[in-house]
Amino acid sequence: MAWFKAMNDTTPQAMEAQMNALRAMTPSRRLALAVGWSQSIRVMITQRLKADHPEVPSEDLRRMLAERLMGRELATRVYGPGESHG
Repeated sequence: MAWFKAMNDTTPQAMEAQMNALRAMTPSRRLALAVGWSQSIRVMITQRLKADHPEVPSEDLRRMLAERLMGRELATRVYGPGESHG
């Protein structure tokens, strides 16, 4: 968990409790949580993109989201060349 230290404001005791709770869950429950967290991140990023670029059509916002999540190079490989809005 060394990568977590740079961005973590949770006490070591709280982190240990969180890890123990996750370890106690079934794999399907952990997967469901991960999917929910991923969906939440997508919603938050999309809302921010809409706020920053209100003039951009929805299809371009989806492309911008893909670039944020995958990086420009992979998004281009997956979706083809697209207009970049920043």
